[in-house]
Amino acid sequence: MQDNQKNEKMPVQVKFKSEILHEEQRQVMTFITNGQYYIKGETEYIVFTEELENKEKLDVIYKLTDKEVWVSRSGALKMRQSFRAGERTAGSLESEFGTFQLETDTEKIVRMKDPVKNRGSVQLQYNLKVQGEQTGLYFITIHYEEEQAE
Repeated sequence: MQDNQKNEKMPVQVKFKSEILHEEQRQVMTFITNGQYYIKGETEYIVFTEELENKEKLDVIYKLTDKEVWVSRSGALKMRQSFRAGERTAGSLESEFGTFQLETDTEKIVRMKDPVKNRGSVQLQYNLKVQGEQTGLYFITIHYEEEQAE
Protein backbone atom coordinates (compact mmCIF):
# COMPACT_ATOMS: atom_id res chain seq x y z
CA MET A 1 0.00 0.00 0.00
CA GLN A 2 2.90 2.33 0.70
CA ASP A 3 3.83 2.58 -2.99
CA ASN A 4 0.43 3.38 -4.48
CA GLN A 5 -0.72 5.56 -1.60
CA LYS A 6 1.35 8.72 -1.93
CA ASN A 7 -1.18 10.65 0.17
CA GLU A 8 -4.00 9.43 -2.07
CA LYS A 9 -7.12 8.47 -0.20
CA MET A 10 -8.26 4.93 -0.90
CA PRO A 11 -11.99 4.25 -0.46
CA VAL A 12 -12.41 1.38 2.00
CA GLN A 13 -15.15 -0.64 3.62
CA VAL A 14 -14.72 -0.50 7.40
CA LYS A 15 -15.95 -3.27 9.70
CA PHE A 16 -15.96 -2.08 13.30
CA LYS A 17 -16.49 -4.28 16.35
CA SER A 18 -16.49 -3.18 19.99
CA GLU A 19 -16.78 -5.69 22.81
CA ILE A 20 -16.95 -4.50 26.42
CA LEU A 21 -16.66 -6.75 29.46
CA HIS A 22 -17.79 -5.14 32.71
CA GLU A 23 -18.87 -6.87 35.93
CA GLU A 24 -19.54 -10.14 34.10
CA GLN A 25 -21.70 -8.36 31.51
CA ARG A 26 -20.73 -8.47 27.84
CA GLN A 27 -21.82 -5.79 25.39
CA VAL A 28 -21.04 -6.10 21.67
CA MET A 29 -21.55 -3.47 18.98
CA THR A 30 -20.71 -3.96 15.31
CA PHE A 31 -21.26 -1.94 12.17
CA ILE A 32 -20.05 -1.71 8.58
CA THR A 33 -19.51 1.63 6.90
CA ASN A 34 -17.56 3.26 4.10
CA GLY A 35 -14.47 5.30 4.77
CA GLN A 36 -11.02 6.23 3.55
CA TYR A 37 -7.53 4.95 4.20
CA TYR A 38 -4.38 6.92 3.49
CA ILE A 39 -0.76 7.33 4.52
CA LYS A 40 0.98 10.62 5.33
CA GLY A 41 4.67 10.20 6.06
CA GLU A 42 5.01 7.35 8.57
CA THR A 43 1.40 7.63 9.76
CA GLU A 44 -1.62 5.69 8.51
CA TYR A 45 -5.16 7.05 8.76
CA ILE A 46 -8.53 5.32 8.75
CA VAL A 47 -11.41 7.81 8.49
CA PHE A 48 -15.11 6.93 8.64
CA THR A 49 -18.50 8.02 9.97
CA GLU A 50 -20.14 6.22 12.89
CA GLU A 51 -23.89 6.41 13.40
CA LEU A 52 -25.08 6.40 17.00
CA GLU A 53 -28.23 4.64 18.22
CA ASN A 54 -30.09 7.96 18.16
CA LYS A 55 -29.11 8.36 14.47
CA GLU A 56 -26.63 11.15 15.19
CA LYS A 57 -23.38 10.84 13.25
CA LEU A 58 -19.79 11.06 14.44
CA ASP A 59 -16.75 11.68 12.25
CA VAL A 60 -14.05 9.25 13.37
CA ILE A 61 -10.31 9.37 12.65
CA TYR A 62 -7.90 6.60 13.66
CA LYS A 63 -4.27 7.66 13.35
CA LEU A 64 -1.79 4.74 13.44
CA THR A 65 1.94 4.91 14.07
CA ASP A 66 4.43 2.25 15.15
CA LYS A 67 4.11 3.26 18.80
CA GLU A 68 0.60 4.63 19.15
CA VAL A 69 -3.02 4.55 18.01
CA TRP A 70 -4.86 7.83 18.37
CA VAL A 71 -8.62 8.25 17.94
CA SER A 72 -10.70 11.38 17.49
CA ARG A 73 -14.48 11.46 17.33
CA SER A 74 -16.38 14.65 16.55
CA GLY A 75 -20.03 15.51 16.04
CA ALA A 76 -22.73 14.86 18.67
CA LEU A 77 -19.85 14.27 21.07
CA LYS A 78 -16.14 14.92 20.98
CA MET A 79 -13.63 12.35 22.12
CA ARG A 80 -9.84 12.29 22.01
CA GLN A 81 -7.87 9.29 23.20
CA SER A 82 -4.50 7.71 22.53
CA PHE A 83 -3.40 4.13 23.09
CA ARG A 84 0.16 2.92 23.70
CA ALA A 85 0.70 -0.74 24.58
CA GLY A 86 1.74 -1.21 28.19
CA GLU A 87 1.04 2.41 29.08
CA ARG A 88 -1.63 4.52 30.77
CA THR A 89 -2.83 7.47 28.70
CA ALA A 90 -5.29 10.29 29.36
CA GLY A 91 -8.07 11.51 27.11
CA SER A 92 -11.34 13.39 27.19
CA LEU A 93 -14.97 13.01 26.19
CA GLU A 94 -17.23 16.04 25.69
CA SER A 95 -20.99 15.58 25.42
CA GLU A 96 -24.17 17.46 26.21
CA PHE A 97 -23.70 16.19 29.80
CA GLY A 98 -20.29 17.82 30.24
CA THR A 99 -16.61 16.96 29.86
CA PHE A 100 -15.31 13.68 31.26
CA GLN A 101 -11.70 12.62 31.84
CA LEU A 102 -10.72 9.27 30.31
CA GLU A 103 -7.87 7.07 31.48
CA THR A 104 -6.83 4.11 29.38
CA ASP A 105 -4.53 1.22 30.32
CA THR A 106 -3.71 -0.35 26.97
CA GLU A 107 -2.85 -4.02 27.20
CA LYS A 108 -2.42 -4.81 23.54
CA ILE A 109 -2.29 -3.25 20.07
CA VAL A 110 -2.16 -5.56 17.06
CA ARG A 111 -1.87 -4.21 13.51
CA MET A 112 -1.94 -6.28 10.36
CA LYS A 113 -1.60 -5.10 6.79
CA ASP A 114 -1.87 -6.82 3.41
CA PRO A 115 -0.57 -4.28 0.86
CA VAL A 116 -1.19 -6.66 -2.04
CA LYS A 117 -4.92 -6.89 -1.37
CA ASN A 118 -5.17 -3.36 0.07
CA ARG A 119 -6.60 -4.37 3.41
CA GLY A 120 -5.66 -4.49 7.05
CA SER A 121 -6.86 -4.43 10.62
CA VAL A 122 -6.21 -2.87 14.00
CA GLN A 123 -7.05 -4.50 17.33
CA LEU A 124 -7.00 -2.74 20.68
CA GLN A 125 -7.42 -4.25 24.13
CA TYR A 126 -7.64 -1.82 27.03
CA ASN A 127 -9.19 -1.00 30.39
CA LEU A 128 -11.06 2.30 30.48
CA LYS A 129 -11.82 4.57 33.42
CA VAL A 130 -14.18 7.52 33.08
CA GLN A 131 -13.80 10.12 35.84
CA GLY A 132 -11.80 7.51 37.79
CA GLU A 133 -14.54 4.84 37.57
CA GLN A 134 -13.70 1.53 35.86
CA THR A 135 -16.07 1.05 32.90
CA GLY A 136 -14.73 -2.23 31.58
CA LEU A 137 -12.25 -4.13 29.48
CA TYR A 138 -12.61 -3.13 25.84
CA PHE A 139 -11.75 -5.12 22.71
CA ILE A 140 -11.90 -3.01 19.53
CA THR A 141 -11.36 -4.46 16.06
CA ILE A 142 -11.30 -2.36 12.91
CA HIS A 143 -10.92 -4.18 9.61
CA TYR A 144 -10.57 -2.14 6.42
CA GLU A 145 -10.52 -3.31 2.83
CA GLU A 146 -10.34 -1.40 -0.43
CA GLU A 147 -13.74 -0.98 -2.02
CA GLN A 148 -13.83 -2.57 -5.43
CA ALA A 149 -15.39 -0.60 -8.26
CA GLU A 150 -18.55 -2.31 -9.49
